[in-house]
Amino acid sequence: MMSTRNIYSIREITEIFRTILASEPTLQDLWVEGEISNLARPSSGHIYFTLKDEESQIRCAIFRSLASRIPFPLKSGDAVLVHGRLSIYDQRSEYQIIADRIEPAGVGMLQLAFERLKEQLAAEGFFDSAHKKPLPKFPRKIGVITSATGAAIRDILRMLQKRYPAVEVLLFPTLVQGEDAAEEIAHAITCMNCLPDIDILIVGRGGGSIEDLWAFNEEIVARAIFASQIPVVSAVGHETDFTIADFVADHRAPTPSGAVEHIVPDQQELRRQIAELESRLSRNITGQIDAARTKLQNWKNRISLMRQIDALHRLQQTVDRFEIRLRQAITQRINAKAQACQVASSRLGALNPLATLGRGYSVCKDLEGKTVINAAQVKVGDKVEIQLLQGQLVCNVLETVSNE
Repeated sequence: MMSTRNIYSIREITEIFRTILASEPTLQDLWVEGEISNLARPSSGHIYFTLKDEESQIRCAIFRSLASRIPFPLKSGDAVLVHGRLSIYDQRSEYQIIADRIEPAGVGMLQLAFERLKEQLAAEGFFDSAHKKPLPKFPRKIGVITSATGAAIRDILRMLQKRYPAVEVLLFPTLVQGEDAAEEIAHAITCMNCLPDIDILIVGRGGGSIEDLWAFNEEIVARAIFASQIPVVSAVGHETDFTIADFVADHRAPTPSGAVEHIVPDQQELRRQIAELESRLSRNITGQIDAARTKLQNWKNRISLMRQIDALHRLQQTVDRFEIRLRQAITQRINAKAQACQVASSRLGALNPLATLGRGYSVCKDLEGKTVINAAQVKVGDKVEIQLLQGQLVCNVLETVSNE
């Protein structure tokens, strides 16, 4: 008689192994150390690689939702610590680690993560000065991304009240340390950029250890700062060390209160400058008024002289016109007199006794010079003078004859 056989499908076997793995707590909370090889980043955003040591290897997968939160870029050959759970990959029936956290192995893992990300972002141009946006000289509204209960916001508000109380502050409260801090900070930067009236952003927190400040070394925060259309001031509370956010931001301040000192003017200094400008403006206006008054007086004097010259010119023109009319009148008068003289001359010529004498007549005068016009004026023996056209005759009257 034939024994009963249990026949399983491959999928069923896979599910059995999956159930066994899931029921073992140790396999669901693993830390595995090894070297990365066969690193792959498909367009899906997931990360796949092989974790190996000298004798064995195991496949690892990091899903997209967690891949963006890895604090440093992965490279083949890196020694890392991977945390996750053991699972089965159905298509190849291979067991693999579904990782949810990865760290550099060995001493200084945070420093290595920092240097790797800094290298990567520098190669992408995140730190180039060409991308740095200028800060507004007189901001009207400042967005602050930090903890609502931390020392940073208190320092910022205190310093603003002292230096430039006219500015408005909008706080977007976030975590500033811990696993979710980086994602919250990046989200806050994106949200602030959706508002139309924010002039500048302060992103930061008070001081702390490198672990406390690590959120500001996360790639997601760096990319959010780089993508911001609003100028960003990084104000993480540490004097000497830099975070990745410091390199990417448009300006780095060593402390939150230092950020305020850089981005807003000092009201006392503004008052001094305004008073100085007011004094200078008053002097300039007074000088310009005096110069204008002098210029006006010069113009008045010049206009007065020009009027005098113009009056003389008009008088000269009047004299010239009078001279012309006088000359014309004199000429006309002379011509009229000349014509009258000619007429008179003609008349005198007709009455001139010489003209009569020229026609053969003569004038007879007695010795007393009286013209003899009647024979009865003389007697025989008297002497008379006969005036000819040319010369005179002295004659004795021998006889008188009457016309009768």
